[in-house]
Amino acid sequence: MRSNRWKWVGLVMLAAAVAVVAAGCGSKKATSTSSAGGTTSGKSFPLFKIATDTGTDYLDPGLSYTVEGWGVMWNVYLPLIGYKHVNGPDGATLVPYLASGLPKVSSDGKTYELTLRSGLKYSDGTAVKASDFKATVERLFKVDSPGVGFFGNIVGASAFGKTKKGGISGITADDASGKITISLMAPQGDFENILATEFAAPLPASAPAKDTSTHPEPSTGPYMIQSYKPNKQIVEVRNPNFSSSALDNNVPTGNPDKVIWDIIGDDSVALQRVISGQDDWEGYHPIPPDRLSSVQSKYGSDIKTFTPANTYYFFMNTRVAPFDNVLVRRAVNYAIDRARLVAIYGGLARPTENILPPTYPAYTKHSLYRHDFAKARKLVRQAHATGARVLVWNHAYGVDPKATEYLVGVLKSIGLRAKQHLVPSSVYWATIGNQAKDAQIGFADWFQDYPHPLDWFDVLLNGERITKTYNQNLANFNVKKVNAEIDALNKQPIPTSPVNSRWAALDRQIMLQAPWAPFLNREFTDYFNAKVDLGCYVNQVVYGFDYSTICMR
Repeated sequence: MRSNRWKWVGLVMLAAAVAVVAAGCGSKKATSTSSAGGTTSGKSFPLFKIATDTGTDYLDPGLSYTVEGWGVMWNVYLPLIGYKHVNGPDGATLVPYLASGLPKVSSDGKTYELTLRSGLKYSDGTAVKASDFKATVERLFKVDSPGVGFFGNIVGASAFGKTKKGGISGITADDASGKITISLMAPQGDFENILATEFAAPLPASAPAKDTSTHPEPSTGPYMIQSYKPNKQIVEVRNPNFSSSALDNNVPTGNPDKVIWDIIGDDSVALQRVISGQDDWEGYHPIPPDRLSSVQSKYGSDIKTFTPANTYYFFMNTRVAPFDNVLVRRAVNYAIDRARLVAIYGGLARPTENILPPTYPAYTKHSLYRHDFAKARKLVRQAHATGARVLVWNHAYGVDPKATEYLVGVLKSIGLRAKQHLVPSSVYWATIGNQAKDAQIGFADWFQDYPHPLDWFDVLLNGERITKTYNQNLANFNVKKVNAEIDALNKQPIPTSPVNSRWAALDRQIMLQAPWAPFLNREFTDYFNAKVDLGCYVNQVVYGFDYSTICMR
């Protein structure tokens, strides 16, 4: 998913599975996380306050598609299955949430059966029904959710998406037994991960087909949203009908009785609020580069460091000149100095040419584009693109515009007539995802929705997924052989070593066509006020810091 900025720094060791994030007690300096987790039993306290950024797009699980939005809601709206609330690679393990067990999958991989736990209630006291899940998936299509593509393989979903009538035939639900059956058109290796996304979290069947952010639907998780004032504040309180034991303790009860998210637009203001104790966590804000050293020196024991699965890149629209020519796209890859871009981000990153981040078993580092200005200029001349006008897109937030300022200079130096175009952060992804804008080249990042290579290649680079609006394939990359290989790998449910090797080969194959110029995998920090007990700190592999498990000294 996209981010309007997580606020992190540092370095995290890689583990055997997917991404590694973990807890450890603070020291005199910022500490990277370890595999040990804190105990949260009996650690309840009245209030936890967060100075979050402005990246929360919606508080509607059917519409939200940012790190920040999901970060707020993952303890509010629970899917049928979800991830363990633990540190380290085990956080990528799926466990039953609202369902009584993990799905039973048919031998052909096309039928999934689950059973809703009995006796579950929403925060308003109404019963959770199996039919709510069916209605929730259908609602995604009714509200034009950015998540509809994840469910397009369900039998009847495509037809329903066109008419919005008659329901999705491939989902059946029996409220008496709680049984839910999902029929797919073809095997889908990441479908269990998709069932664990916020998009699949059941809402009451009565949920309207419109944005419910300011009038939130009742919750199934340990918390419910009490109030939301856009761009000002989010207030969560305990869900009176939540029982951790009813879910086999797979979702913790939560330690704070109340969570307040103060929405702060300025990084320096957010930092000062945490230092002064007005807020307890600098949620999703970067520590300003000019203050990073002093904060690390003075408050290092209150900082946790980690590296989530992410890739920062410049997309190049393969439908629009001059980037419809592979020679120009390769020229950009040769021209950018990835070490320089790492420096622009304060050294808090690792350079990359890969699509997949190094947290994946399928990652194999390749070096196709060693920095070479002369070669880049030559390729532009060979493409007859010298003097082409180029508009470089970015959002007006944080350090990111400095990256495209640098890119503009690079493009000019290789013979293109480039200038930067900044868009408000709140509408950036929707703007460049609109085909009518014909965005030529620009900044993008991706943080995993779930730990599977399909979340990168299928979502971002499969030509069959290109849409007119809310397009995630910003390069409009559409190569039949690539699409076919993605589809073939989609049918492999187990990421064996041979399967991972095929993903790695696909990464290289795509980068030879250069729809992206990947440049770094960013590293981050969580910074807390001194009164927070980091012995309870949990940084979950998919969702990041788990605010429900934190403790106070």
